[in-house]
Amino acid sequence: MIPQLIISAAMAAMAVAPSAAQQAGSAVPVGMKLAWSDEFNTQQLDTAKWSTQYYSTIDFVEKTNYQQMLAGKLPEPATRFTGHSLVLVTNDSLPREAYWPPRRKVSSIQTYDWGQNRFKTGGELVGGYLEARIRRTASADAQGVNGAFWIDSPGPDARYYMEKGDSAVGAMGIRPRGQVFEIDLCENLNTELVLHGYVSPQGKFLHNIAHYPVLGNCTDRWITHGMLWTPRGLKFYIDGKLVQTDWNPQHIKSPNHAMNVFLGMYSRGGSAEMEVDYIRFYQWATEPGNLLPNSGFEYSAELFPWEGTGATTSLARTGKRGVLLQSGQRIEQYVYLDHSGSYKLEYWSKGQGTVVACVENLAPVTGAVESSVENLSHPGEAYTSRRLLFITGPEPATNKKTVRVSFTNTSSLPVYLDDLLIGRW
Repeated sequence: MIPQLIISAAMAAMAVAPSAAQQAGSAVPVGMKLAWSDEFNTQQLDTAKWSTQYYSTIDFVEKTNYQQMLAGKLPEPATRFTGHSLVLVTNDSLPREAYWPPRRKVSSIQTYDWGQNRFKTGGELVGGYLEARIRRTASADAQGVNGAFWIDSPGPDARYYMEKGDSAVGAMGIRPRGQVFEIDLCENLNTELVLHGYVSPQGKFLHNIAHYPVLGNCTDRWITHGMLWTPRGLKFYIDGKLVQTDWNPQHIKSPNHAMNVFLGMYSRGGSAEMEVDYIRFYQWATEPGNLLPNSGFEYSAELFPWEGTGATTSLARTGKRGVLLQSGQRIEQYVYLDHSGSYKLEYWSKGQGTVVACVENLAPVTGAVESSVENLSHPGEAYTSRRLLFITGPEPATNKKTVRVSFTNTSSLPVYLDDLLIGRW
């Protein structure tokens, strides 16, 4: 049975045109910083950030307009700029060459250049918080309307479309079964959260991994769509309110590699528009040389992205906070690291109890432990430094390795932690 998410109160509160300042970043986790964005405040598209040649994984698999894509001759999107937003347009006044067969207009932009096989985000962004503020409208005679905001696996091959071990459509699959190859934050003229994933060994799309319709009137309303993407799972937000969580450690659907961001409006006949106020991508703020988010527990009084039963404390080694682990308590965090690399975990601890520090390489999707290293220490009265060396497991291509870092108090007495670090060695 498909879950039905009813958030009528949130929908009813949506003004037709609230200010961007009221909506921007309301769900961004504390401790994240802006990594990439477009505010659309000019009168033309920034082609250093966007490709206007619409192409996707499914198009590549089916070889739709393949030669035109290679030649850079695909239809360009119809756009309009207001000085503070981008409008993607479809209507019957557009020239015939602007249409894909059969009479389907595609006005879409994306952050990946299929022809040159490169990202336009200034780097391969893996994990973070993605958000866009969007308004969609369509005339009554428009057909097949789809105003979408989504992320998709990049090309120019189908490795991330095919499942691991399968070989078809000219590619040997590297995507583990159960991991998404596309996530839609909204589709059509409503808000459908769709996770695409299951594909047959012959390359035929079978069905979605998950589908979460959010009920309510979304037409001609400004709506902020957001998604938190972590190695632990996915969380989805509408206007800053959490509406769906996919946080299952035994089925981690989130991709462990860079994804391509799309904005697009599609229709046949009539007219349809998708207006975009801004799009922003945030990632955890970390210290130079330290790859571990919230390593000093300074983001806030909450632990996140750490999880567990421990709690922040003012008895810190440096800064305002450390963490207190009472008897049997534990904290853990999932992080993306480069695969097949040599790393170190350093931490400071004190207390009369004992603490077990553990680093585990996790299998994609299932979260099963592939390998682990740990040490047990008796901290003492003053903060003392400890180090744990580890090697991340293998992954294909430029995929990241999912690693779980944990600390457990195995004694009857308290232990304090602070100033953690993960870095190369």
